[in-house]
Amino acid sequence: MAQAPDRSPWRTVVWGKEKRTEYLKAIKEFESASSSVKKARILLLGPSRVGKSSFVNSVFSIFKDRKNNPADCRDKTSEFCTYLIKGVEERTSLNLALCDTMGLSEGTGRGFTVTTSSASFKFSPTSPMTPETAGYVAAPTLNRKIHCVVYVMDASTVSDVSAALKKKLREIRQRVTSLNIPQLVLMTKVDRADPSVIKDIRNVYESEIFREKAEQLAALLACRIPESFQ
Repeated sequence: MAQAPDRSPWRTVVWGKEKRTEYLKAIKEFESASSSVKKARILLLGPSRVGKSSFVNSVFSIFKDRKNNPADCRDKTSEFCTYLIKGVEERTSLNLALCDTMGLSEGTGRGFTVTTSSASFKFSPTSPMTPETAGYVAAPTLNRKIHCVVYVMDASTVSDVSAALKKKLREIRQRVTSLNIPQLVLMTKVDRADPSVIKDIRNVYESEIFREKAEQLAALLACRIPESFQ
């Protein structure tokens, strides 16, 4: 008789309503360690159609306790949008801001680029920012900087990332690392990578397919996979 596959989790995660409540409370009560920072700005980076905007709207829905509500966008352009998450009290917002960007492009000098200026970013589809660019900030204040970068990637297409896009992702990661900006990775569309998690998302860390995808992405970005998530 064939032995049943090992379904023990390869990453420890605490699930449940109590842990969810704990996380939501921590986010709602978050305050920056610096009084000069009004909002901690979280920059979402990733190729087009990986689900960055969908993730923003999911976050918005969680904190509004209802679905299909567009997030509140400030500083909106065709290439960049800062979302303020509504707070518990009326007309307030959390001390966190999600910054959505245009999708990363494979071409050199196209799409998102990082300049040599501290925490300065450019979203032009044709050329990177220079000191001569209108609106260029040579020495942005701590409040205007990006405080965390999240790489958003489609789990189902990780193995299909082109060499050109891999090169751009690594260049961006190296530059962000040199700026000492914290970085995280968010994998979307895990159900497309492994349909077995559709019935219960808690199976995601028992999926060898998803583990392989996570390892591929970790190698692509030269980062490590946490053993636990408490």
